[in-house]
Amino acid sequence: MRQSLLILAVLAGATPALADDHPLIRPSRDVAVEYRSTGGPQAPAMEPGKVVTMRFASKTGRIRIEGANGRGYAILDIDSGRMTMVMVEQHMYIEQPADPGMTAMFQARNTAFTKTGTDTVAGVSCTTYEASINDRKGEVCLTGDGVLLRARSGEPDRHRELEAVKVTYGDQPDYMFEAPTGFQKMDPTAMRRGLNLSPGAAPRGEVPGGQLGR
Repeated sequence: MRQSLLILAVLAGATPALADDHPLIRPSRDVAVEYRSTGGPQAPAMEPGKVVTMRFASKTGRIRIEGANGRGYAILDIDSGRMTMVMVEQHMYIEQPADPGMTAMFQARNTAFTKTGTDTVAGVSCTTYEASINDRKGEVCLTGDGVLLRARSGEPDRHRELEAVKVTYGDQPDYMFEAPTGFQKMDPTAMRRGLNLSPGAAPRGEVPGGQLGR
């Protein structure tokens, strides 16, 4: 089941605002954020109650998504529309187009934010907004420097919440946003065929982010 674009925005970062009255929704400096999710159903990387870490590289706009099991991670490059999924135990990685469901909101053509107040999440102050992204509605809490600390889906039959539990500012090394040296690059089509996966899917439970758009 495809998650709302609002929650995908949290899982995969965000794009610069298009107008002055929009909040900044891309981190303006390097940061690592640990999130915990509630509600369901969830994507494998966002199992309810488990913590997922997202690292944001402000210079390149890339996002690294690390699951709780430590067996893999995903690197999302919004500008190129590409995703790299790394399987640590297998010393392999695959590169493929990012799921359109993950990148749709980054077009930022149909977004609207209405300020509703302020809050503190994980010890960090943020501004709360009612958000509409491609007609999907919800609530977000954003810091002044563009870090999203909380997102709630507004869909009554799919209530989900993603909330930061720890925010750590600091340089994120470039190598963390590249496929590791020495890992074997695999052909995604061959892998799907061998594992009987549908297009755009990754081995379930292995690579966080592989089914974020489902």
